[in-house]
Amino acid sequence: MNTICRHFFLATLMGLTVLLAGRAVAAEEVPTFKKRGDMEKEFVNKVAAAIARAARAKPQRPAVLSYEYTRPKPNRTELVIKMEYFGLVTMKRYVADITVIIDSTDKNNWEVLNIQYSDNNPSPVGPSVKKIQALIKEFNK
Repeated sequence: MNTICRHFFLATLMGLTVLLAGRAVAAEEVPTFKKRGDMEKEFVNKVAAAIARAARAKPQRPAVLSYEYTRPKPNRTELVIKMEYFGLVTMKRYVADITVIIDSTDKNNWEVLNIQYSDNNPSPVGPSVKKIQALIKEFNK
């Protein structure tokens, strides 16, 4: 009987930990391109993490490997990011390529037009394009 109570207590504690961790992740703020500021590397890390969380169910330890801004044509800027994250269950490393297409007509008031995402995760459930595209509205606040 004592063992059953201990197992129940541990299971309850683990469940609460997972629940609270999930709320902490959900509460993380999505950065806005309207107020990107001077802390460029920190801003890009937040953008990449937000996109990874939208693309995949529970990416672990998302980290930017490299990033650069390109200007493919006038009034357009592309933020090209290469990042890594680890799977929750498999703990395998995956690499993602992200391109954020931005209208940079006004240098102080950028607007995200589109987000392109791909990764090497072989999961039969691909990245959530719907959630990634929903981030555009959040990025433009």
